[in-house]
Amino acid sequence: MQIKGVKVYVVIAAVFVTLAVLLTVQFLYQKYDVEQPLFKLYSETELVNKVPVIEQKGTSVNVVLHLKKTENLKQVYHDLSSYTEQIMGNKKFTMELKDNRNKALEEVYYQSQFMIYEALAKGDFTKMADVVQDNAGGIGATSKVYIDNDNIYVEILKGDNYLYEIIPRNEEHARGTQGSSANQMGSV
Repeated sequence: MQIKGVKVYVVIAAVFVTLAVLLTVQFLYQKYDVEQPLFKLYSETELVNKVPVIEQKGTSVNVVLHLKKTENLKQVYHDLSSYTEQIMGNKKFTMELKDNRNKALEEVYYQSQFMIYEALAKGDFTKMADVVQDNAGGIGATSKVYIDNDNIYVEILKGDNYLYEIIPRNEEHARGTQGSSANQMGSV
């Protein structure tokens, strides 16, 4: 079939070939410029338990990291964020941190959330840390709370189980953040 001298099936075939080439280029870019360098970087660090899961979400990349038990969540978060930024450059990314939590640790965190968010509003971080420690001590666990300008880092540890939560301190970091994930953008 022809329309004004142009064969329609040739145009349709050209569109499909172009689309296939573009999707292949995007896949190869994702695989070789993002995923493989991140896999290599994370495998060289002793902070991550498993190979990370890297998901493309629109213009952002979500990196899911299964963390090992650590002594300082804040330092680990900053190290992993820095490593990821080295690879990602200007590309926007989120980091989702997975831990080894159980129901008892989740209950301690749930009981502590009210004080954590009250401390965010009122600035009473000393009381917040005491409440988290008291709640953790109630089940024989320990806790650590770290604070910087961007986040509150909560660790609750008991035996082989550990819960990590990162709570954004300001509106900019809170947008789109769920659980233990935080929005990042490399080399801003």
